[in-house]
Amino acid sequence: MIIQKKIISILLLLSNYLFCQEQITNYHNQELAILSKEIITGQSDSTRLEANKKLQNYLLKILNEKKSYLYQLENTENIYIIQPKDRKLKIITWFLPYLDGTYKYFGIIQQCKKRGTKCNTYILDDRIELTANNNNEIIEYNNWYGSIYYDIIPIKLGKQKYYTLLGWDGNNSNTSKKIIEVLKIKKKKNPVFGANIFNNNNKRIILEYSTEYPISLQYDEQLEYIVFDHIEPIDGVSINNFSLYATNLSYDILKKSAFGWELEENIYLNNLK
Repeated sequence: MIIQKKIISILLLLSNYLFCQEQITNYHNQELAILSKEIITGQSDSTRLEANKKLQNYLLKILNEKKSYLYQLENTENIYIIQPKDRKLKIITWFLPYLDGTYKYFGIIQQCKKRGTKCNTYILDDRIELTANNNNEIIEYNNWYGSIYYDIIPIKLGKQKYYTLLGWDGNNSNTSKKIIEVLKIKKKKNPVFGANIFNNNNKRIILEYSTEYPISLQYDEQLEYIVFDHIEPIDGVSINNFSLYATNLSYDILKKSAFGWELEENIYLNNLK
């Protein structure tokens, strides 16, 4: 009887805790939705920048709360939150759209030890433009290129775990970019972007294409493939004029291998097995 009473007490306490955590998370999600809308609909760039500063401060406040790694924060129109199943990190990225059609990106990485006993936060600083020129560089978190990350795929090679990120950059009125990035986190070191885990000798993959012809970049959990549209100039000759790049209706895939991601190109959908 005493044991049963203890079990009931523990279950009640757990239920109470989960209810309180849900209430806190719901409140945070409501506040994030309000700030997100202010950034998107502000009548001037200065108004949007002011709302953006409030958002960044609010996110940092949330991430400094105890057990915040457990919060199920929701995406909004311009805020994307991703977290792997091991919950060892959380990546929040968002964009500020300027009235001239360009974008500014912001981000925060929360890295936690087991069960969230200690978490560190890293503010991503949008300072550089990502092009083929720095496609093979290791990029520091405080010298970032700016992107929205919308999916995360862990991949373990030997003892090192990498996090493959799928991202989007609105770039400008002529072209957009999809990005396949790698986040590497080593013990007692700052997180960095880029790693030699592709068989094409690049540290990341950048797909720049015409804004008139959107492309797909997704992870297929069943096949364990990253699948994306194969792109090329629509006139067949305008190499590197990315405002003319679009899909040719075939696909490229990245398959997991013992060495990382193995790229295969120009595959048609009915051949994906």
